[in-house]
Amino acid sequence: MSETPMGVGETSLDFDALVEGEQAALLRLARRLVWDGEEARDLVQSALADAYEKRHTLRDSKAGPAWLRRILVSRAMGHLRRRRVWNLVREVLDLGPAAQPSPEERFEGVERWRAFGRALRTLPAQQATAFSLRYLEGLELDDIADAMNIGRGTVRIHLYRALQKLKAADALRGETP
Repeated sequence: MSETPMGVGETSLDFDALVEGEQAALLRLARRLVWDGEEARDLVQSALADAYEKRHTLRDSKAGPAWLRRILVSRAMGHLRRRRVWNLVREVLDLGPAAQPSPEERFEGVERWRAFGRALRTLPAQQATAFSLRYLEGLELDDIADAMNIGRGTVRIHLYRALQKLKAADALRGETP
């Protein structure tokens, strides 16, 4: 689906092609941000719906992947905040434990990965997001700053604090980033 022309010298956005090319990467990123396959799929779907509604605001089609990532990260951070609040309410009301582990978590030898995931989920949303984008997705600091809509220096602070907390929780063993 080709969109309306944007400006002189800029190419129009083929939203369907952009989504097709980035969907797998977005799903992988969402899984690393929320640690649940079903929630990740829901987040990607919501982010893509948001992107579709805002597709006319994208000025440069080459910035499409970063633009989609920024929308997904924003959605994920809101989701993480709401989930943290719900988990606190669940504990206070004694509604029982959270949902069972996903099928990916049931593979042999994942206990360390699960412990790391638990430690990562205790971090504030911005620290966990910055850590996931940098060390699990391999994004550069400028790309993280763009995705999170914050400054490069703020990204560095979030990464430093996340590393310190994960090291203190003994979630990072062996070679650390």
